Amino acid sequence: MSARHIVCFGNELHGDDGFGIRVYEQLRRLTWPNDVKLFNAGIAGLNALEFLVDCRQAILVDALADTGNAGAVCVFKPDDSAGRWETPVGHGLGIPYLLKALEVVRESPPDIVIVGAEVEKEAIKPFSPGLSDKSERAVEKAIRAIQSLLPV
Repeated sequence: MSARHIVCFGNELHGDDGFGIRVYEQLRRLTWPNDVKLFNAGIAGLNALEFLVDCRQAILVDALADTGNAGAVCVFKPDDSAGRWETPVGHGLGIPYLLKALEVVRESPPDIVIVGAEVEKEAIKPFSPGLSDKSERAVEKAIRAIQSLLPV
């Protein structure tokens, strides 16, 4: 169980809710150590539990509710979320629900870090592909944050 997983969530057909998927698309173009695996979790919900099996570290990438700083990239552990768990409108139960389920199904969960960008709720629009300018600029920041979390 030495793998490190990057699991990206979102719906690219709903504006800024596609943030995690946009990050995934960029991460796929980079070279990673052999123990790093990338996953497009899309809107998998609890089905994403399978992406958290057989890994020692998991980086979860997703859009976060705007707490007044849309476009800001946040990196935090589940324990120190400081209110960031509010999910954007139309976002479903999200990562907090997934992590609660993980506690039940896995005795020893991986070390988890969340990397997300705050998105304005107005920027999550059904059937409106593409990110807002603020979220698009946050993609590169998120990639740099992920790279810093995965030393070779």
